[in-house]
Amino acid sequence: MLNANIIRMSSSVRWAFNWKEWNPNEREFGQAASCIQVDEKERLKRFVFRKDVRASLVGRLLMRKFVNEYTDLPYDKITFVRDENNRPVLRHSVAVSFNVSHQGSYTVLAGEARDVKMGVDVMSLDYSERKSIPDFFRLMNRHFSTAEWEEIKDSGKSEAEQMFMFYRHWALKESYVKALGVGVFANLGSIDFQTKSGLSEGSITTDTVLHVNGIKQQNWLFEETLLDSRHCVAVALQENGSSRLHNIPFEIMNYDKLMTHAVPLFPIDSQYTIQYFAKYEQP
Repeated sequence: MLNANIIRMSSSVRWAFNWKEWNPNEREFGQAASCIQVDEKERLKRFVFRKDVRASLVGRLLMRKFVNEYTDLPYDKITFVRDENNRPVLRHSVAVSFNVSHQGSYTVLAGEARDVKMGVDVMSLDYSERKSIPDFFRLMNRHFSTAEWEEIKDSGKSEAEQMFMFYRHWALKESYVKALGVGVFANLGSIDFQTKSGLSEGSITTDTVLHVNGIKQQNWLFEETLLDSRHCVAVALQENGSSRLHNIPFEIMNYDKLMTHAVPLFPIDSQYTIQYFAKYEQP
């Protein structure tokens, strides 16, 4: 039975929240922090900078919102635990799948109202390393196949275009290994993505092909898009022969929509709020 106040238009969810543009006052921050678990609050408290607290807090709130809206679980009864790879998962046995990522200015969530392997990764397209781009590429060499490097370093591309393709491939790899649940233990060099189409805002690219150890993976679908001109995002789905007609744009959420139907788990913790505002925003 669905939550009575929710009308579901799709079994798939793609949400993005620009936390960099969210500058909560004390009331807003206290309200948001009261809607996540104590252990999650403790994790957030370890961050040195406010920007990292907000990025992760939004991720916890997106997960709770998704589970509440796509299962019968009341908002304040949802419990997340950590699996063997330290990923947040539901303690409850319900058929939903979700994954979150944050980088650059955005936190994103991809969710499915079914049990499926999936992962999501968002990447800022702004290069911030101190190394030159050729030196950076040499450092990252083993993480990409020969064919991927040819695509990334095509002689006709400017350095900015090369970095765009690098970040696109990195988002694809991260989304895939997150879907598998193997994270940093994966041999990224054995994962070979071949892109066929460009990315643009407001449209979804789904024709990218994956090879692992030279073998084409038939049952994986990759959704790619640009959230804006400076952020790309990739969603990996193991489809197992189900419908591959995925054209689901990311919905850009604001604070009011994020908190719709939210229920505090605890009273507002004024000391926690004070500690947040005592941190520097960023380095």
